[in-house]
Amino acid sequence: MDIKSLYDGKTYFGNLCKESKSYLNTILQYIQDEFQAGDPCLITSQIPYLQLQNSMARIRSKIYENHSIPKFLFPILEEWNVDPNDVYLDLLRLRCVPNGFHLMQGAESVQYIHRDSWYANPENQINLWIPITKVELGSGFSLYPSYFKKSIQNNSSMFLYDHWLETGGFQTSAIHPRIGEKIFPKPLEQVSDPNVLSVSGDFGDYFLFASHHLHGTNDNTQGYSRFSLEVRLVIGDHIKNHIGPKNYDNGSKGSTLYEMKQLLEGKVLPIEVIQSYVKSSALL
Repeated sequence: MDIKSLYDGKTYFGNLCKESKSYLNTILQYIQDEFQAGDPCLITSQIPYLQLQNSMARIRSKIYENHSIPKFLFPILEEWNVDPNDVYLDLLRLRCVPNGFHLMQGAESVQYIHRDSWYANPENQINLWIPITKVELGSGFSLYPSYFKKSIQNNSSMFLYDHWLETGGFQTSAIHPRIGEKIFPKPLEQVSDPNVLSVSGDFGDYFLFASHHLHGTNDNTQGYSRFSLEVRLVIGDHIKNHIGPKNYDNGSKGSTLYEMKQLLEGKVLPIEVIQSYVKSSALL
């Protein structure tokens, strides 16, 4: 597979090898350890949402502290012919979407259709989505491929990454004192795509796509929670040489590149490289 084909809008469904699954089994164990009273997918759809958030925060802390978990990426990168020395990634984000989450107060903003670049993510970011538990068709998320090379009116110009961090950043606690100030970018016109791609799967599957795709979380109506791992990465050479999709409609300010760390050594890209990329990809 040519990784650059993602920048033309291509997407890939794949299957994890045994070695990759062995590392991700640790996450499954963390989930079970946190919800020992029964099936975590059922329990997490029944308990109060604040309690769920507190439990998820504990699980995420364990994931961040376990530096062996990212090793699940090595076999995948080898399959894609990508040099792990040139891979920079954000924190691994475990997500739990309870059954009926879309009916909860405040859920709408989390489910807005968006490009990740509207949240100050680089235009050439690559997303790897891995279901940790079963996600049925229609209860995962959807891509709108017709917009990959077409702009759509949106309010991303209101998004300032520094302000986002000040108000809690990504996966913020619902009790953060400034959560009400957060800006969630969204389309300002109706999204209409005859080729919507609905993404689902089970443990052992993965889905790869450019974060430049317009996409959004579906309503979870499958009757139980879904857990997924979301990996956001960039290729250092592609940042340095400004390789990737054109910015059609992203007006956000700032960049998550300053937090993305090299897979092997934990270093960030040189500041001048980041600044050059951000400047080149700014909406004119």
